[in-house]
Amino acid sequence: MAAPLQEVRRTELVKPDALPAGLDALVHRAHGAWRGRARHAAELRARALALHAEAETLAGLGDNRLHALMLERRAEIRRGGRPWPELFATALPLVVELAYRALGLRAYPVQVMGALGLAEGRLVEMATGEGKTLTIALAAAVSGWQARPVHVITANDYLAQRDAETLAKFYKLCGLTVAAVTGPMEAPARREAYRAQIVYTTSKELAADFLRDRLVLGAMSDPGRRMVARLVRGEAGRKIEEPIVLRGLHTAIVDEADNQLIDEAVTPLIISRPQANEALVSACRLAERAAATLQEGEHYQVEIRHKEIRLQEAGRAHLRSWSAEQGSEEARYRQPAWFESLVNQALQARHFFIRDKQYVIQDGKIVIVDESTGRMMPGRSWRLGLHQAVEAREGLPITQPNESMARISFQRFFRLFRRLAGITGTAAEAAPEFWSIYQLPFVAVPPHRPNLRQRLAPRYFATAAEKWDAVVAEIETLHAQGRPILVGTRSVAASEHLGRLLQARGLSFTLLNAVRHAEEAAIVHLAGDARAITVATNMAGRGTDIRLGTGVAAAGGLHVILTELHESGRVDRQLEGRSGRQGDPGSTRLFASLEDDLAGRFLNHSLRRLLLRLIRQAPKKGERLTGLILRRAQRSAEAASFRQRRLVMQQDQELARALIPGQAIDQI
Repeated sequence: MAAPLQEVRRTELVKPDALPAGLDALVHRAHGAWRGRARHAAELRARALALHAEAETLAGLGDNRLHALMLERRAEIRRGGRPWPELFATALPLVVELAYRALGLRAYPVQVMGALGLAEGRLVEMATGEGKTLTIALAAAVSGWQARPVHVITANDYLAQRDAETLAKFYKLCGLTVAAVTGPMEAPARREAYRAQIVYTTSKELAADFLRDRLVLGAMSDPGRRMVARLVRGEAGRKIEEPIVLRGLHTAIVDEADNQLIDEAVTPLIISRPQANEALVSACRLAERAAATLQEGEHYQVEIRHKEIRLQEAGRAHLRSWSAEQGSEEARYRQPAWFESLVNQALQARHFFIRDKQYVIQDGKIVIVDESTGRMMPGRSWRLGLHQAVEAREGLPITQPNESMARISFQRFFRLFRRLAGITGTAAEAAPEFWSIYQLPFVAVPPHRPNLRQRLAPRYFATAAEKWDAVVAEIETLHAQGRPILVGTRSVAASEHLGRLLQARGLSFTLLNAVRHAEEAAIVHLAGDARAITVATNMAGRGTDIRLGTGVAAAGGLHVILTELHESGRVDRQLEGRSGRQGDPGSTRLFASLEDDLAGRFLNHSLRRLLLRLIRQAPKKGERLTGLILRRAQRSAEAASFRQRRLVMQQDQELARALIPGQAIDQI
């Protein structure tokens, strides 16, 4: 049975602590490094081996005896009395055996180790294909015996639905209920799904439901006020909570944690409603027309590295003159600063928001593309008039701006949970940030079988055209050998361009990007078949294993091609990790050029010209130096992204302090 709503809602929300600063921050970082030391991973592995051996001793028990033992362990966990990691460890071998009987899957020692790490509230790095889904299920099942809400956060609706359905038999054998909450569900269905003890959903859906509940409760969102209302009003006080859908926030296990807690953490989730503002809509069209008359270098400067537009005095004078020529007496032209800001946004839309990269157009509407995953994000919009600026540039109908009703950053939202843990294939690079923001100590789980993947020597080119020619040549060579090839691109435009090149060579391929995402799981699942060529935008298809087809292992396994360096080394490792699953053979190679985005943003013109000359005159020396400098640029990009995310977190805290205490959580 699910825990009563009143029992869970009586628990007050965790108020996130402020980020440490100064000397406190240094001590905090040192503490995180100590908590994530390699010695702890060795101790965790030793415990996992012992628990795995204990689980094997349960194989001889009959179903009735195993069920009785399960009830005993569940009762022990609900009584408490001992530290949570100890209680978890006593129940884990039993859950391992239950998983085998329900699913036919015998957990490996490394999966037991991963589950222990999750129970301790750690950031667990577990390589692609090592069985993260079962690892999460083991940790979630024992956590569910506490009769507190357990939310498993997945990358998308498909994975949430798939995992909930696939694992339903296992959870039922554990005496637990499971459900999935996805985007199309209405409030009554959501309320029923959230009553399950284990809920699979996405961060967007969970955070949005949290905000909507706070809006419904209004002044009664404070748990203390609701408790008083129940005491004073009796049954009437309890009815206050009936419209809300969540049972509460207690335990969260985040899959693909690097993407959800780091990459997507910068953008806050906002509950909004359209607000008619015809003046702004008209002004956005005029700002786009005005921006078209400005000349780069003369009227404004483009700061590529920080993606900023700096309007010069000559540009301001030009705008004043242009406005006067329009013959308008409207108020907007008597407020030049406001109109200049709209023109600045129009220029940003022109230079930094590229079709088939940051967005696509579907049914006459702008649909934002998540640059870190290549997936579309329907329903989302850029803030402060930027969305309208992009629509004006594309000549589309301009939507009415939205009025924000409530907002919360994902960084702050996940810090509300009493127990938070994450698991991903790539976490080491961001381990300090996970500790700094979420206080999640890092632990790396070794692979079940040795990694046989080969990383071939990277190739660097002066121009993008030369790079794409080399990519196609490598695809042709390996395709003739019968090997499957997975090619990762950074944008929809790049994937479409490579598709045209392959088509011109008569090569059959499958294209998977933000436009063709509906069948991504099925496409990725078949990417290991012999002679298959799959072109994917970034990490589309994460969460789906690529299993090698017949004869592929003997031919050398899956070959992964990276067509440029990303601004985070984690994303590169994510793509490389698709090859060499569970000890399979495989290989990877990077192709990059001086015309790629990373070089354009972080290398100045003089340096790029010098490297181009070196590549032409001394190819080996030039490529070696180009690789070193591009890797350095990647580290600079990672540092800049971290500073941006930390700034978002600090702004959250400042805004929270400025708001009325009872409303802070609702609005941030």
